[in-house]
Amino acid sequence: MKKIILALVLLTGITAAASAQTIYGRERNENYRIQQGVRDGSITRGEERGLDREQRYIRQDVRRARYNDGYINPYERANIRREERFASRDIYHARHNSRYCY
Repeated sequence: MKKIILALVLLTGITAAASAQTIYGRERNENYRIQQGVRDGSITRGEERGLDREQRYIRQDVRRARYNDGYINPYERANIRREERFASRDIYHARHNSRYCY
């Protein structure tokens, strides 16, 4: 019985840690994509400002979700992932819209 409870507790902890890594890993990847676009000139300064603002809003939502009860529930997680999907799409469009910073 103790082994089963211990296994459940460890599994829950690993799942929570994995989801946190996913959120922050994706944020890190998106910031890298933005900086790469700025370096190669495919993202202008104005686009960079807008994309950075969007990333800041996502970070605020994650922080707010964790502050409320220390846990990101499935509804909040779905909302954050939706925002991340939109941000990723916006980064793609900014890099491929034929506006260049010379």
